[in-house]
Amino acid sequence: MRAKLGRLVAWAVTGGALGYLFWKTPVSEVLAAVKHAAPWTVPAVLVCVALIYLADSFAMWKTFRWFLADLPFRDVLIVRGATYVLAAINYSVGQGAIVYFVHRVRKVAVMRGVATVLLIMGTNLLVLLVFVTIGLGVGGERPAALGPVVAVAWVGLGIYVAVVTVKPRWLASRPLFDVLLSAGVGGHLKAMVVRVPHIAALMLFNLVAMRGFGIEIPAGAALAGLPVVMFIAVLPISVQGLGTTQAAWVLFFARYVPAGGSSPQAVILAASLAAQAIALSFQITTGFICLRSKVARGLGDAAKQGLADAAP
Repeated sequence: MRAKLGRLVAWAVTGGALGYLFWKTPVSEVLAAVKHAAPWTVPAVLVCVALIYLADSFAMWKTFRWFLADLPFRDVLIVRGATYVLAAINYSVGQGAIVYFVHRVRKVAVMRGVATVLLIMGTNLLVLLVFVTIGLGVGGERPAALGPVVAVAWVGLGIYVAVVTVKPRWLASRPLFDVLLSAGVGGHLKAMVVRVPHIAALMLFNLVAMRGFGIEIPAGAALAGLPVVMFIAVLPISVQGLGTTQAAWVLFFARYVPAGGSSPQAVILAASLAAQAIALSFQITTGFICLRSKVARGLGDAAKQGLADAAP
């Protein structure tokens, strides 16, 4: 019931956000902005999406080797590709497929796999926080509330570092926290370093998509705003980040749309939706190709069963 309620809420958020944006911006203006995109936009964005896939798989492969199991890079590449389709259907199943694959081929405990995935997700957020902080230091126009939010995030990070350093016994005894605590500060830093190319590729994807629609973002604004947009995009409060991502693009980047053409909101919506459509097409195509491989065969059903077995 909670899962169904969560999906209904996600669809409601997506529908509400897109409905509000298109209520403020006519669809005809968005379509007109799409027609004025540079002819190189689609292939350039596709290259960026491919780079994201490779960089994400590489970071996952290295993190697994350090903290979970030594797997061939080819297998990680195939499984990561397969999870694109599974995550499009259900985000938890997509993450569970990764965990269950490692459990199946290396007999690693499911909870240890879950803990490693949490480490990967956590280091993603840490790298985003570093990029945002650099962007604030570079300067540039941005929402006034961003500074205090980043300050609170650093306070939270300080508390987390203290916990990882002290390794409280009541947490260390729990399998879910074993990988996080045993990795230590040094392990987290290693995982962050290999994650940087992935975050950089994501930022390049956003910048190239906007440039295809004539939008040029100053370096400081890009460093401060894009990580926040990417964080909002991965929050499981909407369907594939639809609606929330577009709202964040409008909030952060509408001011940089050149005057004289379509309205800024229309251009931003066109760029964001086009980029997301291109990325989703690549991911679904890659996912179906990977699911046909022997390595990933039956991964979706296995992941569902693995999550059910691990549930309390």
